[in-house]
Amino acid sequence: MMRIGYLGPEGTFTHKAAVLYCKHVAGSECELIEYDTIMDLIYSVDDREIGKAIVPIENSLEGSVNVTIDMLANEVECCISGEFILNIRHSLLASHQVPLKQIKTILSHPQALAQCRQFIIRELNKPTAEQTFSTAKAASMVAERGKYCAAIASEAVASRYGLKVLAKDIQDNDNNSTRFVVIDKNNNPKSIYYKTSIVFSVDDRPGSLYEVLRIFADAGINLTKIESRPMKKMLGQYMFFIDFQGCSVDENIDGILDYIDSKCKFYKFLGSYPVYFI
Repeated sequence: MMRIGYLGPEGTFTHKAAVLYCKHVAGSECELIEYDTIMDLIYSVDDREIGKAIVPIENSLEGSVNVTIDMLANEVECCISGEFILNIRHSLLASHQVPLKQIKTILSHPQALAQCRQFIIRELNKPTAEQTFSTAKAASMVAERGKYCAAIASEAVASRYGLKVLAKDIQDNDNNSTRFVVIDKNNNPKSIYYKTSIVFSVDDRPGSLYEVLRIFADAGINLTKIESRPMKKMLGQYMFFIDFQGCSVDENIDGILDYIDSKCKFYKFLGSYPVYFI
């Protein structure tokens, strides 16, 4: 039975993503394992305590989930073996039905708070914001507090913790969606119809990044994402994350990856993987 980890407790969007992955991709022979933080989750894959993990890597409103990409680049030897996108709908939950302006404290995961920033400013009366490790954890904490605390979480967890839904669809954009990836110890691509992710750093000289990016343009390969992140060694040093259409089993792609590896002072292949539509 495949042990698959997710950011808990039950009721988080990551839990929902893990359930969908098991249903539509992995099959019924799955055991879902709950973890408190994304770091613990990814370390558990690296240590082979679990076979796979479902983690958020990017949100349409707030951009990359930095802890995920930083760990893949620097902390573990894991690969991305799949990805899918989940639409995110947030609700405001409280233990009692109270006017929104009376809410004094609001709890949620930092990404959820950021995704509902305009609602908080517009509809609430400058509440104190408390960050939690997950949206479902925020809901469980609100259930134990007074009636003037509220959580931003999925509407689905309201009944689980006996909470009232004060407002629905409070995200700042109806197109709010999160890209989840499947983290694995192995990467075994079997098709050219894949996406590939890499991370690298280049020499600090004019044109060094252009030399790497030009090879994709010359080969007619579509880059779907490029982002810089600090190397966390010295101010002004950056690494670059790139996603592009193609698979490492393609000889053309394999040659490009070898070229990039030879040109960069740091290079890491993060995986070639299918994009699931579930």
